[in-house]
Amino acid sequence: MGKGIFFTSASMLLAVIITATLRSHHHRQLPNDSSSFTDLTTNASELLRSNGFNFIATFLHISPDLFLSTPQTTIFAIPDVAISSLSMPPYMIKHLLAYHISPEKLAIEDLFKKPPKTCLPTLIQHQKVSITKNDYKHHVVEINNVLITHPNLFLQGPVTIHGVAGTFASFDHNQESITLPLCESGGGGGGNSSRGFIKNKEEWGRVVKFLSSSGFMPFAIGLNSVMQGILKDFPDLNSVTIFTPPNFALMGMPSPLLDKFMRFHIVPLKHSIKQLGGMPAGASLRTLVKGKDVEITDTSRFSHVVFINGVAITAPDLFLSENFIIHGIARPLNMDELSSMS
Repeated sequence: MGKGIFFTSASMLLAVIITATLRSHHHRQLPNDSSSFTDLTTNASELLRSNGFNFIATFLHISPDLFLSTPQTTIFAIPDVAISSLSMPPYMIKHLLAYHISPEKLAIEDLFKKPPKTCLPTLIQHQKVSITKNDYKHHVVEINNVLITHPNLFLQGPVTIHGVAGTFASFDHNQESITLPLCESGGGGGGNSSRGFIKNKEEWGRVVKFLSSSGFMPFAIGLNSVMQGILKDFPDLNSVTIFTPPNFALMGMPSPLLDKFMRFHIVPLKHSIKQLGGMPAGASLRTLVKGKDVEITDTSRFSHVVFINGVAITAPDLFLSENFIIHGIARPLNMDELSSMS
């Protein structure tokens, strides 16, 4: 059983390292002193490995830029068995790990000083974890109802590592998406407890920031310019799928056409790549442009490539949240018919 878990973790890790070549949306501020930085990551990796956190230890050693992208860091290390049991697609692991890293230095003594329902920031913008239990007498702290099993496992310089019993988030196999619990603040850290309709700029703003820092700047600018109109015209919108191309001629596009162009790339339901791949060729997806659908034109069972209106999805499930899924596509969807619409 142990060998099986190690093999699964190693396979997942290899795939994650390969997909990690995609541009990260975290701002990286690695230490200038490469020698001390190497010592820090080496020491942390060795200590993690000696306590049974092999997956996190290896990933930290090979890809420290994810874990140490901020001046101070607290890592909540997930045990190998918890990662293996998720059966999660490898390209989503990096997103999961970012949810278990806080850009603050939080030793166990610091956590004991915070009341339950305190929200702690993570490397995923606007997504926080919550202190759900704090019992100093029995030396117990839980984050998102998960026990810290190895408090102060590593304390060196700006880095703190705690081992935890499991993951702070769950994986929905039907939707093939990560469910990040919302932190309902009860005395520290703010937190966004809203559910249901996408009815504020903050949620869309988070998507715009992600796109702008992930190589989709023209689309981010376009989305920012039309999102207020979308919120006004679709007050009951509660989830969307966005198909985003890397480049398009933003500057020469008239405002009305830009609005239609952006809405034509947005579908008012969440569709993971697994769901899209399971649809037959010819299946239609309604867009935010009235009377205009996009279509599944082809899927490949061997390469797992899905085509929308003849355009390949090249970066599936690029962004996942409670309300949004973003897929990167090879080029913009055809605008010929849109141009003639009133």
